[in-house]
Amino acid sequence: MADLEGIVRKGISRGLSKEEILWRVVDEIVFYKDLKWDTASKYALTVYDETLSSLKTCSDNIDPMLRKILCPSGSGVSAGIVGIGSRGSGDFFFHRLLAGVASWGNSEGSAMDLDDAGWVRIGNMWIVVAVDGIHSRLSYFPLIAGFHAARAAARDVMVKGAVPVSFAVDLRIGDDGDPSYLLDLEAGVAAVSKYLGAPIVGGSTLRIGGDMVIGTRVVGTVMCVGVSKNRPKARRNARPGDKILMTMGAGGGTVATTAIYGGRPEVVLRTLNFNTLEALRTIIESDAVDKIHAMFDITNGGIRGDLNEISRSSGIGFLIDLEEIYSLIDSEVLRMLRELDIDPLGISLDSIAIIAEKDILEDIERLLKSRGIESRIIGEVISEPKVLYRDPGGKVEELKTYHRESPYTKIKKLVGIEKPENWEAVGKRLEEAYRKALEIRDRLYSIALGQTTR
Repeated sequence: MADLEGIVRKGISRGLSKEEILWRVVDEIVFYKDLKWDTASKYALTVYDETLSSLKTCSDNIDPMLRKILCPSGSGVSAGIVGIGSRGSGDFFFHRLLAGVASWGNSEGSAMDLDDAGWVRIGNMWIVVAVDGIHSRLSYFPLIAGFHAARAAARDVMVKGAVPVSFAVDLRIGDDGDPSYLLDLEAGVAAVSKYLGAPIVGGSTLRIGGDMVIGTRVVGTVMCVGVSKNRPKARRNARPGDKILMTMGAGGGTVATTAIYGGRPEVVLRTLNFNTLEALRTIIESDAVDKIHAMFDITNGGIRGDLNEISRSSGIGFLIDLEEIYSLIDSEVLRMLRELDIDPLGISLDSIAIIAEKDILEDIERLLKSRGIESRIIGEVISEPKVLYRDPGGKVEELKTYHRESPYTKIKKLVGIEKPENWEAVGKRLEEAYRKALEIRDRLYSIALGQTTR
């Protein structure tokens, strides 16, 4: 992908001449669109002129209030440095800021809980909503990208004890992308929709960046809506003394990506199943669901990330058994992860963790076994707010979260998992940007309300 407007903006900020900037833009256009240089130059000049006009919107001679609304103040740090989307401590830190901007009251299911899904109560029913984007490295494999995003969204709804009733799909494609990829992506979602009997009721299609971004990449988001008669199973409801039951998992989009880019494409087939959804449906339809304290899927940075995030937000801790966890990872997937030197505790496994009293979990384990679904108790909830693990030799140590999830591709290993040395300064910049976002949110609301005809 090439962000032509972004190239112009970056060039101007670096003090490049107009000729240098135009050359770079033309070069990108010729590369992607196979146009003659003269024709591409006309497009480039138009991009330059439009971008220059947009930059003038933020000049000093514009009304200060209008400028404040239109022009972001910026934080001075990049998404990559923060670790956004990398499912580690940096990503979790930023999620808390996002949740703060999103929350304007103390309603049930507040975004501040950072749970798998959000919910609201309407009458005697709970409406549960989850959104999952396709894996960023599956753009060129749209069928499984759509499948795994839809399954993940449904899973997020179902671990709250809700029954999925509908899907919506947002599809985005680069200007040079093949529209058939969008059809394949929708087909992947439709497979999950059909299994659950929850129709796709709407969506949207757009080009990424319109005419200002060229390239072939596809991105998409799947939303799942579910309903429940019972209060959702929030992660914060786990209690010290509870046990943790984990189901067998073979991974989803992350494992599929690992397999494709790690030269093990045959492992992708292990991820294509409805096992987790079937396990959740079995639990939801049973009497046991009312006795469960909490449920979550092992996805966000793996069990390493999930448990540490729950511990931080809920003030409780966990002690888990590594040998039991490894035994519940599909054998072919586990073999691949070990051969590629990838930490299984730091990636999405498509497993479910169920927290309740021991006798309840034993009943659930028997119930799942009757449906051919393997599960076992892997640990317990403790009162001390830290995550501990017991290795096969019986040694107990702390399981910490890194700045990013386990690196499962070569490029991720190059980027690394360690927190930037200047993280304290980065955090302060983001917190300042957060305060400004709260201020402009409230100002925007006041302006819009004041101009609303009543």
